[in-house]
Order: sequence, then C-alpha cells, then structure tokens
Amino acid sequence: MTIFLNGTLALIFIGWQSGLIAAENAKVPLTEATPESQNLDSTHFKRVVAKIDEGEYGDMNALLVLRNNYLVLEHYTSPLYHGRDYRHPAKSITKSVTSALVGIARGQGKMPDLDSNLLGLFPQYPDIANMDSRKQQITLDHVLSMTAGFEWDEFVVGDTSEFKMMRSKDWLKFTLDQPMSHTPGEKWIYNGGCSILLSDILKNATGSEVDDYARKYLLDPIGIENWNWSLIIGNVTNTVSGLKMSRRDMARFGVLFLNDGRWQGKQIVPEEWVRKSTSVQVLGKGDYFPYAYGYQWWRLQNQEPTVGMLAVNDAYFALGLGGQFIFVVPHLNMVVVSTAANFGSDEALFFKLLREHIFPAVLN
Repeated sequence: MTIFLNGTLALIFIGWQSGLIAAENAKVPLTEATPESQNLDSTHFKRVVAKIDEGEYGDMNALLVLRNNYLVLEHYTSPLYHGRDYRHPAKSITKSVTSALVGIARGQGKMPDLDSNLLGLFPQYPDIANMDSRKQQITLDHVLSMTAGFEWDEFVVGDTSEFKMMRSKDWLKFTLDQPMSHTPGEKWIYNGGCSILLSDILKNATGSEVDDYARKYLLDPIGIENWNWSLIIGNVTNTVSGLKMSRRDMARFGVLFLNDGRWQGKQIVPEEWVRKSTSVQVLGKGDYFPYAYGYQWWRLQNQEPTVGMLAVNDAYFALGLGGQFIFVVPHLNMVVVSTAANFGSDEALFFKLLREHIFPAVLN
C-alpha cells in the first residue's frame, strides 16, 4: 500500500482539500500533504517506492516521510501484514522511548539526579558480584549514555551478552553483576543491560509500572493508542526492546521530538531533555566509529557519508535491530520512519536510501 500525495501517482488515492487532509485520528493532528507543497521533489519518492518493492533496500517493509509536520509519503510493501495498523516490533527504538520517559519524570521532579550513584538505586541487591572501585563510581548518567564500563558484547557472533541476560532469571541482577572492563565514562559500549536498569529506576522513581506511566504521560497525550509493551520475568517492563507500535505512531514520536517535545501546544517532554538526550554524549571509537551516542539516542559523526549531504550535522535517530528507524533532521524539519527485517545490514541500506532519494528530494 502506498499513500503518495502528488496528484499523479497513487496506489491508494485519498481526496484532499487545499492539499491537506486531517488524519484518521482526530485526536492527533497528523496531516498529509503533497511532497511539492513541502518543497520536496516527488520524482525521488516514486523511484524509492519502486526500488523498495524491487528489494534494492533489502527486506524493508515500510517507509514514511514527514516534513514540516506533514506526512508526504507512506508506503507499505504488504498491506495485509505490514499495513498501517500493524504493530511492528520497535526493537531498540524502545530505548529512545524510555529515555523520553526519563525526561518526563525529571520534569516532574521524580527522577534521581544524573550524578546519582547507580548502586545506591538498587538497595534490593546488597550482594552484587565483581564489586570494585570502578563499579562503585557508576552513575545514572553513565547508564543513560551506555558508558557504565561493564564488560559487555552485543555484537559478537554467537552467544552475546544480551542473550545471556535474557536467559537469566533476573535481568537487573545479571547486569549489575557483570565485571568491569573500563572506568565509567571512559568508553561507549552498546549495552542493553543499561537500558533494563532504567526500567527499575523509572518504576521506583514514579511509583508506576513503566508501561502504565508511558500510557499516561507520553503515549495517550500524543494519540498513540495502537501499541503493546512486553514484560520480562518479575513483571518488569522490557525497556530494552519490548515495545511494538504502528509506523504512524513511530512517526508521531519522531514529530514530538522534532518539535522540541511539544504536541498541540503542550509540553510533553521537557525541551531541555529533548536537546540533552539527543546531543552527543560520547563518540564511538573502533567498531563504533563513525557513530556517536546521546542518552539512548544515536548520532552520526561528521565522517559518516550521510552527513556529507546535510548542511548541518544535527540528525539523531532511534534505531532497532533489523533496520527499525525513527530518523529526525531538525534543520530540514524532517522525520523519516522505516521498518525492515534487514538483520546484519541494519543501518547501511537505510542510510543508502537517505543518500539516494530522501535528501536529494529536498528542493530548498
């Protein structure tokens, strides 16, 4: 299914007045527009839709492009299975949503300070293994930026640290028990264990289960209703990868951040947190080059080829295993959402698509 509002090509036509349409959910002002009305060249969108369907970008099953808060392209390769209402696994996009909840709780004065000692936030575990002076230095800031220093490897072929955590009886304890490989703050090591720790920290800070807190203060306020958030052993909300939602709802989340945390004039996520959490907190080195990381959000370093097509390197993105993306480019006032099953080439094909068709479509 393609919703492609250019007046000439559409697999599904939608009538419009003055080039705009109110979205199906009146509660949420997600509106549609022609690419040209938002200074975009629709010929690039025709080509990218054809190439997605031909498999040039692997097993990509959906692409949405928004500019100036208007939806200008919405394409699904399989309307019955991967259509508009399908709850797609967000994978590690979950981490960025969790970061937004941390910001909301901070704005309500409920979260511990960023320099709070991590171990002090887990008094239920007095017998943490592999204790040393470095582990005693870990702060909430280190957890958010994945610079805690735990010995961890999610990219090794075979039995990764995350797989071992998932087989354990207690994901929180498993993470806290890991030996230290670096001094906190010294190195960014991608670590889903840090993200699950945020689940318990949020629950204790807010007095609510994370999914209930998310519904009340984030998802409902921006009209996200078609979602599911899984639990792990102990009824802990899976803040690593447990969220499922429609691609339109992913787009809503991206638009929320594009607008500095505001929705319909209401501040949902504190603006200060939007800027801080999506800013570079640590640069990737070695296998992590040319990426950078904020607080559960990804950034690109200047050397990454995609950045060369941007006037300003201000793009940030939520990224999930297999090629799930919410990609935000503030200076272009643009959000790009894509979902896929491109395991093993998560980023490369999506960035190729951006370089070949999305960014060249910008007319101004």
